[in-house]
Amino acid sequence: MRGALASLAVAAIALSATEVLAFERQWKAGVEGGYALAGFTPSAASGFATGLHLTYGLTDAFNLRAHADVCAFDLPEPATSAVIWHTGLGAEYVIDILTWVPYVGATVGPSPMFLQDGATRVHLGLEGLGGLGYQLSRSFTLGLEARYRALLFGTEGESPTHNLLVLGRLEYAWGY
Repeated sequence: MRGALASLAVAAIALSATEVLAFERQWKAGVEGGYALAGFTPSAASGFATGLHLTYGLTDAFNLRAHADVCAFDLPEPATSAVIWHTGLGAEYVIDILTWVPYVGATVGPSPMFLQDGATRVHLGLEGLGGLGYQLSRSFTLGLEARYRALLFGTEGESPTHNLLVLGRLEYAWGY
């Protein structure tokens, strides 16, 4: 009986799913915004992040990716605010044959940080990322992405060592 119910549930899900096709050489551009967390000494700081991204489908499963974002943080005294910029280049593995589109990827790029007192720290940002999008139509996807960024080569005790972002995204696709 359980086997029959499980088979019936799988069949119902398969029949109700809409068809979404995977494409090579497809461009996607989008905007994102959400929560940011950075590990400043002696404690973490929360803030807001926003950015832009662009991907190009090398195959139906692998994308080249470029993105730029900015995170703003309120810090305790004596430094009262900080801004981290980041630009990254990398790749994504995408499973885009369903309406729900999961993906994972990695990027690398410069991450300069500006403190309110005028100090600037430049880091190398290595990111791991993952997300889930929902295809509203053939051209528009709405989604959620998480990124963990390790900030390397900073000044010990004065710079954050990591940055976490959780972002809502909207993207437009063309070129199919």
